[in-house]
Amino acid sequence: MLASWFDRLLGRARPLAPPPRGSVRSRPGAAAAGGPASVPPDARRSVPVGAHRPLIGPRGQIAGFEFRLGDGMLRRLRGRGDSAAAAASIGSLLGAMRTCAQNGQAAYGEVPAAWLLHATGHESMQANMFLALNDDDVQPAELTALLPRLQAWRAAGAQLGWRAGSRVGTVLPAPDFQVLPTAGLDAAALVAALRANPGGLPLIALDLPGIEALEAALRAGVRLACCHIDSRAEPPEARPLTPQTQRLLKLMNQLARDADTPDLVAAIKADVSLSYRLLRQLNSAAVCASGELGSIEQAVALLGRNELYRWVSVLLVRQAPARPASAALQAMALARARFFELLAEARGEPQPGALFTLGLASMLPLLLQTPLPDALAALQLHPQAALALLERQGPWCAYLALAEVLDESDLEEAAPLAEAFGGLQAVMAQSTRAWAFGTTPPPAEK
Repeated sequence: MLASWFDRLLGRARPLAPPPRGSVRSRPGAAAAGGPASVPPDARRSVPVGAHRPLIGPRGQIAGFEFRLGDGMLRRLRGRGDSAAAAASIGSLLGAMRTCAQNGQAAYGEVPAAWLLHATGHESMQANMFLALNDDDVQPAELTALLPRLQAWRAAGAQLGWRAGSRVGTVLPAPDFQVLPTAGLDAAALVAALRANPGGLPLIALDLPGIEALEAALRAGVRLACCHIDSRAEPPEARPLTPQTQRLLKLMNQLARDADTPDLVAAIKADVSLSYRLLRQLNSAAVCASGELGSIEQAVALLGRNELYRWVSVLLVRQAPARPASAALQAMALARARFFELLAEARGEPQPGALFTLGLASMLPLLLQTPLPDALAALQLHPQAALALLERQGPWCAYLALAEVLDESDLEEAAPLAEAFGGLQAVMAQSTRAWAFGTTPPPAEK
């Protein structure tokens, strides 16, 4: 019962066999890493599509994901005029969106309208899928020919929309949503755009410049929004760590350094709130077959260090100051931590748990609104993790570089970095598992 409960909490799965190691192309700062991935000889072998950029809903939660083919792929396919390759790519996109939508999350994708005439996978359309039509290179006759297919998709529950001012709207019926142009928009401009919104259509705002702009968009009434996440940016108003946060960081550090069990028990007992929450959580989960747990010693022995470490991690991200996007930031932090751990397990790293800590630590400044040195001082990271975060050096910097490129949602750019982790297909599979961990809440405390 205990293992089952924590499997649900952690999204645990059997580690993959370690792939061959390869060279890692580092990238300084936030600049793009390396060049675009090499193009497969067979144009029908499209780059895999996966959930990278989370869409934030009105309550600040992760409501779904944006799926993208990548600008480089779009340019190449347009240049070739290869309708078969374009159709296969659209089919891959729609299939990935369907998987997301079946889990009850919104799935957004934008595609050239003309490609839909040859698309496979059109039977995948269903509720929770938001398909935006791009009018580049489309002719009015092609839009007219699309009408029967689009009507069938709407009947299946899919939502269809386009960007404001698109010529798609001159031929097709009224959209179900509109994509808001966000370049240079501030909070006042977002409010003005909402007031000018014809018919009160639901708005989707993409590519916002940061969390603050995203939260302004949500306050202004945007239905779904996403933004650039710069986990290395210093918070605009740094806050000191609270005593509770410091105690959790200290306990995480003790667990990571394999402290003696009596020291762990003493650290938990020193925090009355933490002791109470641990015992209440385990007893409410009915994990003890022999009866109710009555001591911290029993709880630690039954739980084990790995599970205790992750439970403390969940508590830590919940210490984030209240803000409109708090729930989404917490999910992102846990997803990145789990992503690094999964990559480390598959790669055969001797301490995959230390990579979990690296992923979590990389998000702490954004999450807790505290300077990175302050967070790291309390956490006392593994030397390789500290080197990667503070100096952008060392072998573990490859994990950060890969995550940051994936945050930009261009898989072609990520492909060369993914080579060191078993290739892009393997990396995207781990990314999907990690997002399941980040977006699946643990059982509520009673």
